[in-house]
Amino acid sequence: MLTWVLSLQESAAPSPPKPVTVMTYNVLYSAPEEDVQKSLDVIEKEAPDILCLRELTPRFVRAFRKRLGKQYPHVRLVPRKGTWGVGIASRYRLLRTEHFPQTPHRMPALEADVRLGEHLVKVACVHLMAPGARHERADDLLTSMEKNAVLRHRQAEALVRRYARWRGPVLVLGDMNEGRSGEAMKAFASADFQHACDGPNAACGATWPGSASVLPSVVEIDHVLGRELRLTGAKVLRAGGSDHDAVRATLDFSP
Repeated sequence: MLTWVLSLQESAAPSPPKPVTVMTYNVLYSAPEEDVQKSLDVIEKEAPDILCLRELTPRFVRAFRKRLGKQYPHVRLVPRKGTWGVGIASRYRLLRTEHFPQTPHRMPALEADVRLGEHLVKVACVHLMAPGARHERADDLLTSMEKNAVLRHRQAEALVRRYARWRGPVLVLGDMNEGRSGEAMKAFASADFQHACDGPNAACGATWPGSASVLPSVVEIDHVLGRELRLTGAKVLRAGGSDHDAVRATLDFSP
């Protein structure tokens, strides 16, 4: 009888989920319709399971729902006319979502709880402060860049604190507006967030300016980070209609 009970328990145990693809994409709030469609081409071709969208506008949302709505039945989309729109689209059910202001600046982020097999994953789609944003009218570019580097560091520290007590897996992805050597990115690394492009089979590099620009990409500012999970096969996608190139990776869990 004991053997039968144990066998039943073993058969009822959840099987490990298949690898899940994730992607972050700043789709450029000012993109014309032609470029919106080019960005949707990238999403449709890659078909990520979980998608983080930044600079999400009402126009992009309408085009996304029309073209890819059936492929992504689970969404939380919070569009804006400027750069603050954000959305998460998923093939997996979003158990809970929260649209929250990042601190110390109120630039919004979006969080979702996603069940992947036996794992409950916190997904955060974020956008840290742009280097050239002015704090005061008299600020020159250098002053603005210095202030915003400090602000991004504080934003990253706030996100680290937000997830410090959560013992499960965390996926943070989005437009960080700085490279891996920046203080904000170092704050994530110090909190045991692993960079997807440091994982196996990565093909990464600069993400800005993206494919819609006539200029070559020179800086890596779009990132996929994970804690208590494994990220592999990261790749910068050299296509689309944005001034950022998308980044995608595969997520799974170590046995």
